Amino acid sequence: MIKESLHILRKEMRVDSAPFRHAMRAAIAITVAVIASRFLGLRHAMWLPVSVIVIMRPSVGGTLRLGWRRLWGTVLGASLGVGILILDPGVKILAGLIVLSFFLVILLRVYNYTAFSCALTTGVILLLGIFFVDGWQFGVERVLDTVLGVAIGVAASFGVWPNMARKNLRQKMADLIHAQSVHFEKLSESYLSGGVSESELVTSRIAASQKLDECAEAFREACAEPGLRSWQRDNLTRLIRVFGRMHSLLIAMSTIIRRGYGGPLPAIADGMQNVLMMTQQHYAWLETYALESEHCEIHPDFENTVNEFMLAVGDARVRGDFEDVPLERRNNVSAFIWNIRSLGGEIARAGRRLCELRYGREESS
Repeated sequence: MIKESLHILRKEMRVDSAPFRHAMRAAIAITVAVIASRFLGLRHAMWLPVSVIVIMRPSVGGTLRLGWRRLWGTVLGASLGVGILILDPGVKILAGLIVLSFFLVILLRVYNYTAFSCALTTGVILLLGIFFVDGWQFGVERVLDTVLGVAIGVAASFGVWPNMARKNLRQKMADLIHAQSVHFEKLSESYLSGGVSESELVTSRIAASQKLDECAEAFREACAEPGLRSWQRDNLTRLIRVFGRMHSLLIAMSTIIRRGYGGPLPAIADGMQNVLMMTQQHYAWLETYALESEHCEIHPDFENTVNEFMLAVGDARVRGDFEDVPLERRNNVSAFIWNIRSLGGEIARAGRRLCELRYGREESS
């Protein structure tokens, strides 16, 4: 453990390293915050550097997004706390409201950072209001500290090795598409031959889910940065929704495989294998297109392959090849085919969204 940590530390100790730059950026911002809190003579000198520490993120968009949410949450929480103290409801009611506030802090922390900041600020101000006569003044100081902390953090993000989140979107998307492609490949192998263990499927699904979360966060950070037009932000939002639907289809396919009704029917096994191979090629095309659209090969004809396969399925049904197949297995195969077709459609839609982002709506249409 220690050796690994030391190895990572030595590896990242260079000026062109993103973690090194972020650490230096944060260190400078925190130092400025400490000096400012001393210079201004703030009663709670720690609040200012803590605000800087909390909002600082490796990208400009991440800092802007989190800083804005923290600012709104603090202003709302301080207003609520000061308003309650002015009403002077009594110690018992204040104690109950404090318990409620910190309960909401734990509950909302995962779901909404603005609400979390609001509940935390309200609880802190009410708690201080019990012990100090001028407790309402802490609300004003809390807002001032947060405003200064956000300003210092944002200034450091723009002024010291600024790292725009949108510059990393291509790699983030390619990593996500690759993770989904690996998971789809294992699903296909499991469906055709059953040669993949459940643990391998779960591992690849978790990896794809983690990449989806990372990509979604990068998209949200990019949307918070200046320089993007409204239609570009809309397309980024729509694109991450497409990736989310692709992931949901992969989960549905995994569920179908776990039902254990058997793989593809013998009459359509070859066609099914061709469709799965074409989907894999479709994924590979999208990964390349996400990284370098200028040198990408021609879009695979997925729709034509699926249509030919559906014609073969229709012919097999006419010949009566499915008559002796149990209804559960037929439904399972139909659901699997529907998910593959939907997945191919979402991959094509993702390609169109990427084209719109790079060349505009008119050229992509």
